Amino acid sequence: MSKRAYSLAEAAEAVSESVSTLRRAIKATDPSKFPPPLKAKRGGKGYKISAAALDEWVESLEDA
Repeated sequence: MSKRAYSLAEAAEAVSESVSTLRRAIKATDPSKFPPPLKAKRGGKGYKISAAALDEWVESLEDA
């Protein structure tokens, strides 16, 4: 069974990005800039990012 939600560090590892990039994405508001916005929830010990939100974020990145 795959994960339903990730911590910030787990999400960063899963998509090969830094924690600081994902933190900036969580705070981002402009989808045309890098990093695009990433939906996350505040959890007891930080952010929780759903697998669906993380997949959506990766798909929103520009192609190389």
